[in-house]
Amino acid sequence: MTDLKSSVGPALGKIPSGLAIATARHGAERTGFLASWFQQVSFDPPLVMVCVKAGRPIEALIKGNGHFALNILAEGDFASLKRYGKGFEPGQDPWAETPEELMDGQQAPVFVKGFAYLLLKHIRTFDAGGDHLIHIGEVISGGLHNPDAKPYIHIRKDGFGY
Repeated sequence: MTDLKSSVGPALGKIPSGLAIATARHGAERTGFLASWFQQVSFDPPLVMVCVKAGRPIEALIKGNGHFALNILAEGDFASLKRYGKGFEPGQDPWAETPEELMDGQQAPVFVKGFAYLLLKHIRTFDAGGDHLIHIGEVISGGLHNPDAKPYIHIRKDGFGY
């Protein structure tokens, strides 16, 4: 594997991806994390896949509620990178002290401000045999808050780490 990491790692890292804050809630519990592996995978119905490292607290919330959201980041949104990049402990509510940051009445936490968002109905989860699970969601609503901004594009130094 060491030879593969040194030869393939730099090339794998050059696959571009976007950045978003994936969020979910179930009952009073809610969380979010910085997601960089997501992609539209169907036009009709519109489906999006999000890869989540196995065992992350958000998995139970997605399965419990049946919904999750992608709050897509705008280019240069370093504040969100810093806030959500390290994740949150199970049971820690990222918005306990800032509830005004979220839209009311949504099935998953959706940012009031930001670049864009997609609200997704969980369809299924696939275990492809790696360290991440693939969650498929059908887009049930969304919006573009800032049409003048550009999406945050992420390029890794190495394809074997975030």
